[in-house]
Amino acid sequence: MRRLVLSLLLAPLLCLVGLAAPASAAPVIQEFTVNGSSTDLTLQPGEELDVVWDVTSTETPTVTATGTGWSGTLDPSGTQRVAGPEAGESLTFGLETTDSTGTTSATTITVTAQDEPDGVTPPPVVVQGCTVVVPRSDSFDYGLAYFGDTENTEPIEAGTYRASALTSGGFLDVTIVAEPRADVTVADGAVTTWDVPSGEDCESELFTVSTAPCSFTVRNIAGRPIEFLYGDGFAERADGQLTLAPGQQRTVKTPRAALLAVGIAGDEEDPELQTLGFEVPQTGCDGGAVGAGGSAWPFPNNAPAAGVTVAEHDGTPAWLPVGLLVVLGVAAGAARGRASR
Repeated sequence: MRRLVLSLLLAPLLCLVGLAAPASAAPVIQEFTVNGSSTDLTLQPGEELDVVWDVTSTETPTVTATGTGWSGTLDPSGTQRVAGPEAGESLTFGLETTDSTGTTSATTITVTAQDEPDGVTPPPVVVQGCTVVVPRSDSFDYGLAYFGDTENTEPIEAGTYRASALTSGGFLDVTIVAEPRADVTVADGAVTTWDVPSGEDCESELFTVSTAPCSFTVRNIAGRPIEFLYGDGFAERADGQLTLAPGQQRTVKTPRAALLAVGIAGDEEDPELQTLGFEVPQTGCDGGAVGAGGSAWPFPNNAPAAGVTVAEHDGTPAWLPVGLLVVLGVAAGAARGRASR
């Protein structure tokens, strides 16, 4: 009797418990991404892909990689790096998980690689203020073009340069040109030229020049020693070379009506340059007027002012003893053009 009563009392409770028990649910895909994206994406050819997934389930689910980009049985959560598609191709990535309650599938993600461009784009020359960085390249050589003549260039090695060194202190108009090597096609629209800054902000001020009949006086204003060369820029060698201490000045006699002068400070690896073209009056000199090249060295010596030495022509130094690249014929022509204005 007692058992019958307990059974009658407990039956409704057991029914309530049965009604309250939750039904089992299919596994849930909490995360599924390729390179951080849950939607289709386009990448560069050959780029590696990181696939990330996370599955939750009341049981231990079976997780399977589907699609053309990967395959195999996976842990419930993890990360896998796989190779991306080649140029113009696509790969698909899917995820499927199953347990006793059912199967859940993730939305397929399609990854497409961009087509290869027709041709090669040269690594860019980087201009940062008054500093120019020429890159290395297996497909291109780089050259210096003067005054817009990009068909005729002088080679330049990869490295970092002062703009003033490339422009001879702002004297030359210089463009760096990327020139493709044999069997290299340049991509349409690719940038292949870069102008070297030559404004006053990038020019070094190393010396000043004042002129008198048949002579000029140069003064070092750089605050450090400089090498000073002068002469006819069309010639293979300079007329003279002076080493000037900070603040030092020298007076030089010359029979030339137009001169090109170059001042150099610093070392060969990181030089500073100033270039100047100027005229020297050739009338009123001791011994009468002298035209360019019209007098033998040494030129007649005028008495110097107090504290000023007179430099005589004493040899034929090379134009650029530190090995800098300057197209002297072009520079001298520009110097004469400036001096005549």
